[in-house]
Amino acid sequence: MAKILDKDRFIDIIKNGAKINIIGDSIAAGKGSSQSYSSDKVIFEDDIKKFYRIIAPNSWGTLFENYIGEKFHGCSVINNGGCGASSCQIYNNIRNLINENDDIVFLMFGANDRKNQNGMNDLYENSVRIINFLREKNKSMILFSPIPSTIENEGRPNRLYHMDDVTAVLKNVAEKENILLVDNYSFILEYLHINNLSIEEIMFEEGCENDGLHPSDFVQKLMFENLKRVLNI
Repeated sequence: MAKILDKDRFIDIIKNGAKINIIGDSIAAGKGSSQSYSSDKVIFEDDIKKFYRIIAPNSWGTLFENYIGEKFHGCSVINNGGCGASSCQIYNNIRNLINENDDIVFLMFGANDRKNQNGMNDLYENSVRIINFLREKNKSMILFSPIPSTIENEGRPNRLYHMDDVTAVLKNVAEKENILLVDNYSFILEYLHINNLSIEEIMFEEGCENDGLHPSDFVQKLMFENLKRVLNI
């Protein structure tokens, strides 16, 4: 039977020493945060490219790993985010990305589907396929929306769709599939509104990639805080 869990059940799993697997794109991987770099470890590959593990000590994922590791004995996090990966590439390689002992899978992708002609349809269909596959493997999962990008980044010619489109698709998937959603997009927009800031004012930081897409250390911390808030841990 598929695991459709409420927040309390996620907390119980984490308290009992959860093995968490982060699957997704470069935002999932923590690319762009300070001190992040690509290792020589290939996490998956297809006919187009090889996807290497990103080491990102100041990323949202590592912040969460350190937090639950200190708070709950036995927890571990592995980050299988692949830079440039679309939802189609992730679905096609999902068997190589999960481990038999994964308790919870974090799913964060969609930004790269913006560059494809039928990207939002692909994102919806691949998200459902990934969820169904993980359900067959009896895995628990959490879906994540991306963060907002800067105006300049959203205006690039290959952005056929935008982060709000990606978020709308993922919200729809989460609702129809009864999957817990960590909505980073709306959380950060609300933060900007409350503090009378623009996305540009928090996306650029010394030592970070500063390309308007990949989160600064400050935004990484917001993503981490949002995850803690949603799970109430």
